[in-house]
Amino acid sequence: MLVKEIYESLNKIAPFELQEEWDNSGLLLGDMEAEAERILVTLDVTDEVIEQAIQAKADLIVSHHPLIFAPVMKINSENFITARVLKMANNNINYIAMHTNMDATGLSEVADEVLGIRRERAIEVNINQDNQKIGMGSIGKFLNDSKEVDIMLREAVVRTKSGFGLNVVKVYGNLDSMISRVAVCTGAGKSMIDECIKENCDLLITGDMSYHAALDAVSQGLNIIDAGHYGTEIMFVDLVRGFFEMNFPELKIIPSIQKEVGEYM
Repeated sequence: MLVKEIYESLNKIAPFELQEEWDNSGLLLGDMEAEAERILVTLDVTDEVIEQAIQAKADLIVSHHPLIFAPVMKINSENFITARVLKMANNNINYIAMHTNMDATGLSEVADEVLGIRRERAIEVNINQDNQKIGMGSIGKFLNDSKEVDIMLREAVVRTKSGFGLNVVKVYGNLDSMISRVAVCTGAGKSMIDECIKENCDLLITGDMSYHAALDAVSQGLNIIDAGHYGTEIMFVDLVRGFFEMNFPELKIIPSIQKEVGEYM
């Protein structure tokens, strides 16, 4: 199967045109006309992941976070980012990143599903060609037996840990406070706080929350559950793997061995 065909199929589920202006999703390395039969799917392109791809004889890596963000003036082994690019190129590995275009589509939908949320709108709304309100994150209501319900923050914590498969999360707010309107942003959602407050949300579930941002949010009535950047987005691997296995069973899909950086001691 051609890299171009794989790219076009991914573009249908998460159009690359939906990526943010500052993002760098798409085919970052390789040849659209190259053949790809073995695909490694990962959250990040680390040295360990590249070595796994080489050992598995992968033709293509599909990641969520782009390895290349800032402009690159030299591609050599002196910089750890360009050294990774070189290593992939030398081993004939093509590379596609699906970042904010996937945040606005597949990841947001899966997050709502696993947390049991009925979506009303995106947090940051963009309008696509079909005049559908989509964008980064989601705002909605918790569901119980398909009915919208208000729940306590402590129950929202249980739902978050269960939905994302986590042992621990960090909570800012009163565990006995009632949650009527909830916002979810996979990855880093600190920039969403003002919009969540404006939309009268009682809770934001996200990752990478700083102390002062959380302190200010709680003082304005917005509770925070920080489930971690990795914790809220590692589902990307299963999401893309499932898409390939359902639609292209002839391809060999390899889930990455990547683990979260850091651990609770």
